[in-house]
Amino acid sequence: MELTSVTYNGITTMAISSGMFTWTAGDLALRVRPNLTWTATRGETTASGATAQEAVDNLAAAETKAERAAKRTARSTKGQIFAREMRAHLHIGARTRRFAKRWIADGHRDVMQAIADANNYRGSLNAEREAIFRTAFSALCSWEKHIDGYRTDAALISHINAMTPYQFVGLIGDMIDAGISNVGEGERFFAEMRRRLFAQAA
Repeated sequence: MELTSVTYNGITTMAISSGMFTWTAGDLALRVRPNLTWTATRGETTASGATAQEAVDNLAAAETKAERAAKRTARSTKGQIFAREMRAHLHIGARTRRFAKRWIADGHRDVMQAIADANNYRGSLNAEREAIFRTAFSALCSWEKHIDGYRTDAALISHINAMTPYQFVGLIGDMIDAGISNVGEGERFFAEMRRRLFAQAA
């Protein structure tokens, strides 16, 4: 198996054999596997392809995606990060319905169960996602008392219950960004939400 060069981000670099089925090209490590698929590694990022060049191209694409995600995270609020992670965790899209199958699944309860599990069963998720979900514990307690427990205005409860899972996760993210740390603050949050709801209806 011969490999002379690869092009990475528009720059062609000579590939030097560093062992059986292994080459280096600058700071890239390239390896061909017995099934003839190639892997390209740079730092902690690895990608595969049918050829060495395809593996390098896939590696560059993976690094670009990671950089964009890092930039997005850097300018995101805690609530936005929570919403993004929860939607990814539960595979929630903008068109996901609250009840996937009548009487079987409830998108709102799935969200709240994920938050409860992150707080009650440490290690059930990867450490980073678990820490993000734990930030919503006070929102969970407030929802259980005031919305699920029917302690607030019926029109507001109906409004929240009508939200899609995508919208509901956004609401929990808003509660995180509002700094809700106990059910009393949650009650004030819902009261303000009710005020805005009636103002829009007027």
